[in-house]
Parts: sequence; structure tokens; C-alpha cells
Amino acid sequence: MKILALLCVSLLVFPSFCGYSQTKPPVMYGFYGGLNINFHSPNFKVGNNPTSNQLIINDSTALFNSNGTSASLALGAMINFPLDERLTISARLGYNNMGGSFTTSGKNWNLTKTDSVITEHTFDASIHYLELSPVLQVHNLFENVPVYFAGGLELGIPLAATYSQNETVPTNTFGAVSRSYATDANIADKSVRLALLIGAGYQYKITPTTFISPEISLRIPFTNVSGNDALSTWSVPQLRFGVNITFGGKKAEPAPVVSTLKTGLESGYYTSEGTYTPLTTIKVEDAQYAELYPFIPYVFYPANSAQPDSSMQEYAGSNERGNFTLAGLPQDAVEVNHRTLDILGYRMKQNPASTLTIVGTNDGKNEAKGKKISSERAEFAKGYMTRSFNIEPDRITVQARDLPEKPSATSLPDGDAENRRIEFKSTTRELFEPIMMKSDEQRIAQPDLVEFRPAATSNSPVTSWTLSVSQAGRTLREFVGIGQPPPQRWLIRPNELSNSQVPIDYSFSASDSLLGKSETHGSIPVEYISSTRKRIEQLADRTISKFSLVLFDFNKSELTPDNQKIVETAILPAIQYNSVVKIYGYTDRIGDDAYNQKLSKERAEAVRKALEGKIKDAKYETYGNGENVPIFDNNTPVGRQLSRTVQIYVETPRK
Repeated sequence: MKILALLCVSLLVFPSFCGYSQTKPPVMYGFYGGLNINFHSPNFKVGNNPTSNQLIINDSTALFNSNGTSASLALGAMINFPLDERLTISARLGYNNMGGSFTTSGKNWNLTKTDSVITEHTFDASIHYLELSPVLQVHNLFENVPVYFAGGLELGIPLAATYSQNETVPTNTFGAVSRSYATDANIADKSVRLALLIGAGYQYKITPTTFISPEISLRIPFTNVSGNDALSTWSVPQLRFGVNITFGGKKAEPAPVVSTLKTGLESGYYTSEGTYTPLTTIKVEDAQYAELYPFIPYVFYPANSAQPDSSMQEYAGSNERGNFTLAGLPQDAVEVNHRTLDILGYRMKQNPASTLTIVGTNDGKNEAKGKKISSERAEFAKGYMTRSFNIEPDRITVQARDLPEKPSATSLPDGDAENRRIEFKSTTRELFEPIMMKSDEQRIAQPDLVEFRPAATSNSPVTSWTLSVSQAGRTLREFVGIGQPPPQRWLIRPNELSNSQVPIDYSFSASDSLLGKSETHGSIPVEYISSTRKRIEQLADRTISKFSLVLFDFNKSELTPDNQKIVETAILPAIQYNSVVKIYGYTDRIGDDAYNQKLSKERAEAVRKALEGKIKDAKYETYGNGENVPIFDNNTPVGRQLSRTVQIYVETPRK
């Protein structure tokens, strides 16, 4: 019994230790049948009284102590109660037969007072039980192998237990004679059978709800066949080769799946060499600051559309058009270039003698149908400016063509998106000048480009996410999306952060298709260096000027005439003999990483040569960051155009 208890405890503890609990199969009903190999192990002496059909015990009884085997059948019904996908309790009720025959020969026992001597003694038993077996089955121990192991008890209630006994007696006249006694007499004191059951099976799926399972089991008895001392000891271990057929009323229904959604977020910045580094603090400094925002003379259109969507172009409201000024533009290069039509309309009003040519283009593929879409795109821009800014229609000329004169890569989707555009041309260069914004005192963040790297892991698809950045309860940025969140870049505008030591707070939340939700929160310390602090602590003060050159021709590093003019009229006047000039070259994401790295360095060197040729005493530093530092969103045509740039930082000490 101790062995049985240990087995049951092991079967119960092992699955729990493995942490296994998935879907719960349905209750299964069925039948079983098997062939028993019975191993009889007798060790008793019996004789019999021919007149009373009773066993007798005396010195003349036959000794049976030789093991024997026999074959018999078992069959019955069963029901399986699954606890989970691994553990199943199987209850079985049926019939079990374990008869056998023992023979003793070569002995001389006198059973009567005659001269007869028995030379062979046979004991034939027929034993039948009502079998009840509670069994614990353990499934899914091996991946993709439907083997199960079983352990339990066999309880046998005797239905009938009879025996017959035969003697072979030699005679002088007729030779050997066989005599039979006590035919079909009951075995005395039949015992209830209790045995340990251990085994294994292989479960074949016939249909989604029907299984056939070959099974082998060994049954080790704890009891003897009879409680009578005359038949002690006599036990019958069994080896059974069986087959179980089970079926259920419905398919297994999976248990509810619970979301495992977890979120994380880290923040960092890019060093001058383009290396991503974890962010520990943001320094905010009062400084004299000026920034030159480039102006892209293009407006981009969605495929097969004659109007830009809101992600590519914004328009001044009806109440703002008469009051639109460049001073009201946001301090953000992308936002500036989302207002191209308003800027051109405003500048044409400021330059009444100016004229403008609008050239509509298409991707040269599916859109190339007689240049119709190209013409409609140009006409839309002309109509907007004439209506919104009262520009005389004869001042604007419309043209149409397929691909632009200098197209982007025609073999890539990014290139196709950039070729769906309108281009502006004019002899009045003032219409396309970059936009300078400067102030005697602005709060400048260092670093000014922060990259957040959110993470959301789940056992189901991420359906939505939100990244919010705030300071002192004031929302600074909010990024939203669906699916796996990509890195999000925050370009900190001048004066965007407050003049205090209040940290930047951020939170990232996500949801998945299992309705799971998770949030991650954090903060970034802020060090604020005010002008007052600089004077008190005698800290160095400085003037910072930032310039961006764009519209390097696709895959080119030479300065265009327009960029050369910006170098001469805007950048050179900001450089002093004691200035530190840091020049960073960039590219868009189109092309090979190594090639773009080389191209960006060549662009930075081209600018350095142009500046150093005029002012030699300043200190120049050049960096080629290629596409590795994504300063603008390369998922949009405007972002890719702005990425083909060189940014120049001129830092000059203030006395």
C-alpha cells in the first residue's frame, strides 16, 4: 500500500510541478477488452474427499508449488474524467477471468487405504471477478507523441470460483487410471482481489471525438485467491494486452486564453558619432538662438489623388488666410514644409511682380495616363492660391509631365511616393528662401533629439498603443499607433520645455486582441541653466545658430546653387574666428547603409570646404551619420527630403 500511495502522490505532484494547464478535454465514454496472461504462483497442499466434495488436509495431500501460466479474457465499460490536458481519471467496470491449471507429477501419495499410488495430481481452477478499477492517466509528457501512463488499483469482487481435481493411479491390470473428484466444487473462502495497476497506452485519434488506445498493464496483487489456510498461498499477477475505445459527445473546447501583454520603454539620444546612448538627463539652457528652416518647393500627393492629404499638407483656416505670416509658423522643419502653399501664397502677395510655374508629375507607372493626374494636381495648387490669397490667375502657369525632371528612385515604393508631386519654379528666388527664426533668449535642449524605444510583448497581436510625453502635467507630445510600436523620435523645439528643473514624464500604454492592457511609466531629469545662473556662477554663455541645407540632389553630394547662396548669405555671417562649427551629414533610408554613410560624410565635407575657404580661423568638425540617425520621419516624402541634408551648428562664446 505504501508503493501505491507513493505512485499516486507522484502522479499528482509531477504535473503540478511542471506547471501544465491548458485546455480541458471533454468527458469520454467507452469500452475496453483485453487478453490476460495469468501468472499463478501456488504454494499449498490439498486433497479431497470423494464422498463430500470437500477439501481435506492431511499428510497425504498433494503439494502444488510450481508456477504456471494461463490465458483468459477481460472486458468492460469505462468513463474518463479529464482534469486538464495532462491528467485524466479513468473509472472502469467489467469482467475479469483468471482461471488456471496446476499439475504435480512423480510423487507417491496414498489417499486411501488401498494399494493405489497416485503418480499425477491436477488442480483446475475457474475464477471470475467483477472488476472495478480507478485509474489515473498522465498524458502529454512528450511533445507530439500521444503516449500516456496509467496507475491505480484493481478491486475484484468474486463472482464464481470453482475447481476440479484429477488423480492418475496406476493399476497392475489396466495400466494408469484417471479419477476425478470434487468436480466444480467451490473454492473455500473466496477473497476480494486487490491489486496495484501500472501501465501505458498509445492514443490514436480516429475522429475528433473518437479514440482507440492499445494499452498494456501489469497487475500486482496484494491478496490471495482464497482466505482458507488450505489454499495459502496462491496469488495471481496479470499482464493484460488490451484495447480501449472511447468517444465523447462534443469536441474539446479550449479554456479561455488570458493575455500576457507586457510593456517596456527606454529613452536615448544619438552622440555626434551617431551612437545611440541611454538618456540620463536633459540639459535646458538659456541662449541666443537662431535656426534656419529649409523650404522644399514640392508638395506630395497620395497615389491616384489630385489633392494632398492632411498628413502631407495643411492649410490656413478661412479666418487666418488674410493674417497668415511666417512668424506664426511652428519651429519645426516638418511642420513648416506642411504649409508650402500658404507660404508661397503669402510670398507672392509680398512680391507682386513675381510669377510662378507649377509642374505636376506622377509616378510614371500606374498614374501615367496622358498626364491627366499630373495636370489636376497642378491645377488644384493654382486654384487654392488664387482663391485663398487673391493671386491673379495669369501670374501662375500650369504644366504637366510624367516623371519629374530629377526623379527619385523609380524602382522603390519610396521613390514612387516622392515622384507623385508638384514642383514650383520661379525667377523670383525670394519665393523659395529658407525661413530664419531667431531670438535673443530661447530655451535650448541638449540633446534636442530624443528617441523612445517602446516594447510590447504578448501572446496575441497588439491592437493599439499610446506614448505620451509631458512636463508638469502639460502634454508635450503624444504618439499613437497600431501593431508593434516602432521607435518614436521627439525633436525638442526651442522654448518647448519649461524654465524649471521639473522632470519630463512619459507613459507608454498598449492593448492587445485579448483585451489585455499594460502601462509603463518613467521620467527624465531636467537640468535648467538660466541666464541668471550663468551670471552668478560665471558660466560660459554662447550664441547658437543652426542651419539645414536640403535638396541635395538624390544620390549627390555637390552643393546646388541655392545651397551655395545660403552658405554665403546666411551661414558665413554667423561664424566668428572663435566659433566652433559642427557639421553633420545625413541621408534618407533609400540605398545601402555603408554607401549612405559615405555619402553623408561627403556632403558634410563639401560644406566644410565651402566655409573653411572663407573663414579659416574657426574650428570645424564634420560627422557623417548617413541614415543611422533618423532626424526626420523617413516614412513620409517630406521627411525623406529633409533627411538629404547637412545640419550646421555654429556655437560662438558671448562676452
